[in-house]
Amino acid sequence: MRWGTFVAGSVIVGCSCAYILLRYGVIHIFPERAKQSYQKPQSTISLYFADSQGERLSAEQRVITPVSSLEERVARTIEELLKGPRGQLVHTIPWSTELRSVRMEKDGVVWLDFSSSLVSAHPGGSSAEIITIYSIVNTVLLNFKELQKVGILVEGRSIDTLAGHLDCSRPFAADTSVIR
Repeated sequence: MRWGTFVAGSVIVGCSCAYILLRYGVIHIFPERAKQSYQKPQSTISLYFADSQGERLSAEQRVITPVSSLEERVARTIEELLKGPRGQLVHTIPWSTELRSVRMEKDGVVWLDFSSSLVSAHPGGSSAEIITIYSIVNTVLLNFKELQKVGILVEGRSIDTLAGHLDCSRPFAADTSVIR
């Protein structure tokens, strides 16, 4: 009798442990399905960097894990842009520049607030200024169709110009003419 009680108890305990481990995801009967279910969805974005001559923008594809809010998606996209290109394209924004914040307005305008390095470390020149501005603007607007314009702030304030050539006091629309 003792032997039968021991076997029955062991079976019950074993089944209970297996149920708990399966239920809470510690073990999986089909490990390949478990890996699929735990992979986070990803999306592909286009980041716009300068060509080797610094005269046109070219897209570089990057895969990112999506986040829920539009502000967070824009911030993650700009942070990828700030990291620079992975291939043969050229960085368009001074390396020391940081994104401080993203602010949405109801009219489809997004305001991006950058650190002062965007202006102080910029190389200058009209071509470089155009490439920097439209690298940012096109990266946002061509990835997020729900937005119409991008405003650029530095240290929370509006700037007249980035390097003396383009009026930065108002938001910019996309300009695909600078893309090759």
